[in-house]
Amino acid sequence: MKISTYGRFTNPVSIAGVPILNMHQGNVFWVDSNGSGGSKGTFNRPVTTLDAALALCTADKGDTIIIKAKHTETVTGAGGITLAKAGVNIIGLGSYDDRPTILMDGSTITGLVTAANVSLANCVFVAGHADTGAAFLVIAKGFRAENNHFKGNTTAENFVKVFDCGAADNDCDGTSLLYNTMDFNGDAGELTPIILNKNTNDVSIVGNRLLGDFDSSPYAAIYSANTEVHRNIEIAYNQIHNLHDANAVVGISVGSTDSTGFMHNNMCYALDVAGETPFVSAATGISLFQNWYNYTGGTSSGLVLPAIGTLS
Repeated sequence: MKISTYGRFTNPVSIAGVPILNMHQGNVFWVDSNGSGGSKGTFNRPVTTLDAALALCTADKGDTIIIKAKHTETVTGAGGITLAKAGVNIIGLGSYDDRPTILMDGSTITGLVTAANVSLANCVFVAGHADTGAAFLVIAKGFRAENNHFKGNTTAENFVKVFDCGAADNDCDGTSLLYNTMDFNGDAGELTPIILNKNTNDVSIVGNRLLGDFDSSPYAAIYSANTEVHRNIEIAYNQIHNLHDANAVVGISVGSTDSTGFMHNNMCYALDVAGETPFVSAATGISLFQNWYNYTGGTSSGLVLPAIGTLS
């Protein structure tokens, strides 16, 4: 059984991180922009777009979409990718720049997750427009995004946010954002890669790499207002490289007095050398353990923040 770097169980049986398909219920549909195309979505006659494959799926049947390596496509407008059928798994094949690449060419929220228990793995999403509102708005429970890469297409083409989670309390319970890379490249207009807008239960934000200049309020790379309550949340092993250079919460700010869970083993770098507040869990909610911070000009291996305490 495969165990991830952080001790969590991932796919019980997999090859190169991709689940063996005959271990899944439901149908399998294939996508390949370089294929001959077809209406059935078979391996030999794949459909040419993700949207076409989604149209073939049936909700709550455990259908799987496999996107072949080197696939490319462009989507435009609000909801250009809409994940509206529950239980569908989307898996990209290939490694690094062989992974499927989807250019999200619009100024609005391009991806919508409106159905429960959808997963999205091993794809590259590229902002093809200045200040694209968000890559994905998540308003359904059980969404899982793993090993995806988000970046800009060229200078000044950027996502403002990547995962914009929740429009109403608990509508994105069970969200898992795992081992994704979100590289904003320091372009103007970026805001916060991951935002939890409303109360949640059972959210995991683990192993992500977040890079950018998050110089507009709320500044933190992972953020939720202190009025929102998060039960059984885990925020762990994330790496944050923030070029922001003024006093602010430059790393993670999530939680309230009534929240429960853990924020641990995160690393944050920022340009601020005074007044920095890298990790915040308001009052006595989420527990903090072994979070590390370093800053411009720092010559040490980093500061443990909050400082290691003692029992009186």
